[in-house]
Amino acid sequence: MESIYSNTIQIIIACVISTVLFILSITYISKHPQKKTAFLKMVFIAMFILGTVMYCIFNYLAPIQTQIKGQEQSDLLNSGYNPLFRILYVVLRSVIDVGTMFYGRANTDLFYRLDISKNPVCVLFFWTVYVITFYTTAYALLLRFGNDLLTWIRITLAKFFGSDVNVIFGVNPDSLLFGKNIADTKGSTLIYVDSFAGDDYELSIKSIGGIFYSDSEALKASSSFLRSIGIKPRKARLKLYAMSSDYDRNIQYAQMMSETLEKENIPPEQTELMLLGTDELKGMIFQSDKNQYGYGNVICFDEFEMSARLLIHEYPLCNAIKFDENGRASEGLEVLIVGFGRMGHEVLRKVIANGQFEGDIPQGDIQQEAGNSQENIQFESRNFHATVYDPNFDKHEGFVRSQYPKMFANYNIDFEPQEGRSSHIFQFLKEYAHKLNYIVICLNDRDTARDIAVRMADRLYALGRTINVYTCDTKSVRCYSPNAKKCKTHWVYDSDLLYSGKIDGYAVELNHKYEELYRKSEEQGIVTPIEDWRKCDYFGRMSSRASVDYLIPLIRRVSGDSGVLTPEQRENLSMSEHLRWCAFHYTFGFDVMEKEEFLQRVKKRVAEIREHGRSSVKMTKDMDKKLHVCLVGWDELDDISEMENALTHGNADYKENDRRNVDMVMDLMKKSC
Repeated sequence: MESIYSNTIQIIIACVISTVLFILSITYISKHPQKKTAFLKMVFIAMFILGTVMYCIFNYLAPIQTQIKGQEQSDLLNSGYNPLFRILYVVLRSVIDVGTMFYGRANTDLFYRLDISKNPVCVLFFWTVYVITFYTTAYALLLRFGNDLLTWIRITLAKFFGSDVNVIFGVNPDSLLFGKNIADTKGSTLIYVDSFAGDDYELSIKSIGGIFYSDSEALKASSSFLRSIGIKPRKARLKLYAMSSDYDRNIQYAQMMSETLEKENIPPEQTELMLLGTDELKGMIFQSDKNQYGYGNVICFDEFEMSARLLIHEYPLCNAIKFDENGRASEGLEVLIVGFGRMGHEVLRKVIANGQFEGDIPQGDIQQEAGNSQENIQFESRNFHATVYDPNFDKHEGFVRSQYPKMFANYNIDFEPQEGRSSHIFQFLKEYAHKLNYIVICLNDRDTARDIAVRMADRLYALGRTINVYTCDTKSVRCYSPNAKKCKTHWVYDSDLLYSGKIDGYAVELNHKYEELYRKSEEQGIVTPIEDWRKCDYFGRMSSRASVDYLIPLIRRVSGDSGVLTPEQRENLSMSEHLRWCAFHYTFGFDVMEKEEFLQRVKKRVAEIREHGRSSVKMTKDMDKKLHVCLVGWDELDDISEMENALTHGNADYKENDRRNVDMVMDLMKKSC
């Protein structure tokens, strides 16, 4: 009885050890599915060899009790038979015994006839080998169980701890690259949703610790799907990344998810949406406000705009020119852009908006040498000139020229109907290599863009001009230089631009400072920067982003290691900021408001305040017509301030707005240090 009890305990312990080891193995393979075949082969071979050796020992030592043809088997094997026959018999019998172990039967009678069966260690070893061997046979089925178990564990942890649940709608190389960036976030769950992924994509999802859903409930973003992933009121936060290559599907899924979230009474502040394929103006319909249910925070992601922003973020235009000790540009910005498709449009807009600097530039720049008259070009472009090469530019410029007419009217932009590999462009490089300081290749074909960039960089180097040549497409920004150490690649889906708390952090804080500055006294209270950002409209967000994207590198360039601006530098940077502000508005389709209209708007606002105590009239700008009275030179701002103050008896100073912007960004930079 004691022997039975002891054997039972030993068997139980062996089973527990084997089960734990196997569950750990299954979990590991679920996280690294690309290794499952090699792992299965390794375990199978190891168990087969170990089991065969074990049974060879058992069969060799065990007293044979059965009879073969009326004789004791032991007599048969120990008397007149060749020893090789005995060895062959033992090996074949052992292979058969091991084979039975793989489908769940063990020759326990053989083992327990041996004296070693009385040793607890041997008993533990025998049963451990048996259980692991049997589990190996069930590996294919248990793999599925392992995946389900891992999914269940993750979802359970998310429900219990209320961690973030990241749902990525759409499986493609870009969404997988993006998922890798957030896969290591502590306390978060990564879930992919799509109708079909394919084996390779599913393996990639599993390799980064993600979970793939393709059932109808997930595709409908139903209530049962939300509950299954642990989304309940005031529990886990939901971050939806709509990243399908079909942009219309992204909008549809975001809408379905929003409706389900509202149905389940999920508070907006518990949710966030990143929507690929549309600009923020259209995406703001998903933003929660006092009049509609929506997501707590919405980030709209247009690949073209984001790639262009990544370009000027990584390679600011202020770093391409020289400044004097007072922060004034001492040379003009001469830009060459190759390709004028959608990517070229966005790059040109960003270059214009971020390439305006106060300074006295020597005469004889490219535009004058090329014979262009400066009489019809307003003050903003005197230090800026761009040349665009595209054989079909006249077929690609229709929308952008009609959408932003003043951008073309106010800034000096030349177009050449030539390809980027033409003799014309390399002759252009030869003539103006000493003046060019910013070159961007904007072609859909990345290989062609690289070929042009490399050849241009080498040609410029041969001409004694060592500058970088950049390529910009919807997926990446690349830098090419004769110096291989300077050649870099920046992936759009691998950049901080996609994370609202990172690069947009400065923009969020700047917007918050302005909101606090103009917040009414009765509205004072604890309002966080992100709360102000959620209420900020599309144009306000873009304005804050544009300001910090421009000023941060410019302040660093001018202030140097000291991090402090002299009064002269501060004033000149304020003038540069006004040039930037004007360019930003022109690249969004704005025009100058006539002073007569401005006076009428001021009078209307004053009259409404006298009669009703408040007014919704914006004196300086008309967002519907896209007009702004401050789109004038720096010195004319004083006239506008005086005109307004004469009617309102206020103390408006529109130059001070630009100075304040510089000061606010300086404060943010110091705060982050």
